[in-house]
Amino acid sequence: MKKTETFRRAEITSAGVIQFRDVTRTKPNPGEVLIKVKSCALCGSDVHIYKGKHPYVSFPCTFGHELSGVVEELGPGTEKVKIGDRVCVEPLITCGMCYYCKRGKYDYCENLKLKYRSGYGGFVDYYLADERWVHILPEDISFDEGALMEPLACAVHAVKRADIRSEDSVCIVGDGPIGLMILQVARAAGATEIYMCGLLERNLAVASDLGAIAIDSTRGDPVKEVVGKTARREGVDISFEAVGLSQTFDQALSVVKKGGSSVIIGIFEDQIQSQRLRDAMVREVKVVGTVNYCWDFETAIDLVHGKRVDLKPLITHRFPLEQIEEAMETKLDRSHQAIKVIINPS
Repeated sequence: MKKTETFRRAEITSAGVIQFRDVTRTKPNPGEVLIKVKSCALCGSDVHIYKGKHPYVSFPCTFGHELSGVVEELGPGTEKVKIGDRVCVEPLITCGMCYYCKRGKYDYCENLKLKYRSGYGGFVDYYLADERWVHILPEDISFDEGALMEPLACAVHAVKRADIRSEDSVCIVGDGPIGLMILQVARAAGATEIYMCGLLERNLAVASDLGAIAIDSTRGDPVKEVVGKTARREGVDISFEAVGLSQTFDQALSVVKKGGSSVIIGIFEDQIQSQRLRDAMVREVKVVGTVNYCWDFETAIDLVHGKRVDLKPLITHRFPLEQIEEAMETKLDRSHQAIKVIINPS
C-alpha cells in the first residue's frame, strides 16, 4: 500500500503564534496545477495578520500569497503550462459569473476571495492553483524575484489608477516595498520628478539609488520639504499613500498641488482620522483608492524582464520555511531594516 504523502503548511493560530500542520498532498483537480514552492515573500498584510491587526482576517488562518515555484503535477484539462515550468501565482478566487467578472473586472468580483484566507496559504511545500492564475516566468527572473510579482502587480495597478503622464511629478509617502516598487513603475510610466518620504535609512538609500529624491521624515516636516522643492512651490501632480496611518494619509493629501491626485494603497489598521480632507476638497484633490490587481501580472513580469524594474535591491533577508517565525520577527524589528523577506521552502 502506497504511503500517504504529506507536506508542511504554516498557520497563524493567534496573534504572534505560528504553527506547522502536516497536510496530505492531493492530486490536482481538473484545471489545476500542483506547484513545488521555491520562494514565498512576507507581505505587509502577513505582518498585520501576525500582529492580530488585519481588519478582515480572524484566527486561525493560513497566510502567504507572494509565491513562485516549479510546476510538478498537472490536473486533467490543463493546457497553458507544463511540468517543469517556472511560475508565479495570482492568488485569487473569483466566481466568473457576476456583473464585474463578465466585464473583465475580476478585481471587483462580488464573490472575490483571496486564497490565503480560504486555507491556501503560500508558506507551504506544495501549492495548488487554478491554471488560469498561473504565470510563466522568463528564465532571467529568479524564483525570489518571481515571488515579488504579486506586490509588483499591486504597484502596477496603483500607477495605472493614478493615470501618470509624461513628466508628472510624484511623491510616495512610505518607503516600504510597495512604495519602492511604485517608485520604479511610476518612473517607467513617465514620471520624471519622484520624491520618496520615509523613516528607514536603508530604504531611503535604495530609493535614492533608484532615482528618487529621498526625504527623511524624521528630520522635519516632509510635506514642507517636498512642496518647497517643486516648481512654483505648489506640490506634486500625484501622491501615493503607502503606509496606512492617518498622519501619512494627511501628508499624501497635503503634498499634492491643486487639482492633483492622491492614490491610497496602504492598509489601515485603524479608522482614518484626517485633519486635511476638507482642505483637499477645497483644492479639488482627487482621492483614489486601489487594492489588488486586474490584468497586471503580465505587465509586472514584462517590466522586470525588460530591466525597467529592479527587484534585487529590495530582497534583504532569506530564511528556510522552518524559521518563518524568526523571519517574521526580523521583519517586525526595525533595527534589521528588512525590506523584503523571502522564505525558501526548498
